[in-house]
Amino acid sequence: LTKAYGTDVILDKISFHINKGERVGIIGENGAGKTTLLKMLTGELSCEDGEFFISADTNIGYLKQDGGFDSEKTVIEEVESIFHEFHLMEKEMESMLLQIEEAAGRDDGGEESGRLLESYDRLQEQFKDKGGYTYKSEMTGILSSMAFKEDSYGKKISTLSGGEKTRLALACLLLKKPDILFLDEPTNHLDIGTLKWLEQYLKSYKGTIVLVSHDRYFLDETVTRIFEVENHKLNIYEGNYS
Repeated sequence: LTKAYGTDVILDKISFHINKGERVGIIGENGAGKTTLLKMLTGELSCEDGEFFISADTNIGYLKQDGGFDSEKTVIEEVESIFHEFHLMEKEMESMLLQIEEAAGRDDGGEESGRLLESYDRLQEQFKDKGGYTYKSEMTGILSSMAFKEDSYGKKISTLSGGEKTRLALACLLLKKPDILFLDEPTNHLDIGTLKWLEQYLKSYKGTIVLVSHDRYFLDETVTRIFEVENHKLNIYEGNYS
């Protein structure tokens, strides 16, 4: 991949591959091209030359550096919108229960009632497998870990500080559980408790992680490969920062 602005070359013919489940830390001096590389991989920036491929069924999540949020929703509305599918399934199950009760109350409704019960059981099983019975506790758990107490749920996102918006963006991203997490300086605006929680969370994350960070300790705790961007090239090291 090559990226240049006019005659100013940022990245010059860099090549790499990242396997499923790997945790890659991108390091380098300020201005070396770390964020540029992430933006290319997320499709935000084009490249002058070269190609990259991400398998078609892979979904990605991207935490921009101080990207924050631009939304008129409240904190809880923004987070709950991630689980829209569960809300629809809950409504469908409620509607089915009413239909089952109606059918059971009719003399000729036995057969219909049995058919509806089978459909209800299938939907309930699907709801459970996807995490429908645990998403609410997961949602409040991650919000709490990102320092959002219940009394802040009703706050308009437009009234949050830059740091709060970044923490909310990170919380939403983790709740979506993308196959690849692209994180640009995820430790910005985090206090020591939240930072520790994020380290532990990323250690057990089942997807692939690609993150830019200057925090050496954080890199040691979370990544298994290092990509160093230096003099427009990419050096690859196996292992964590140390």
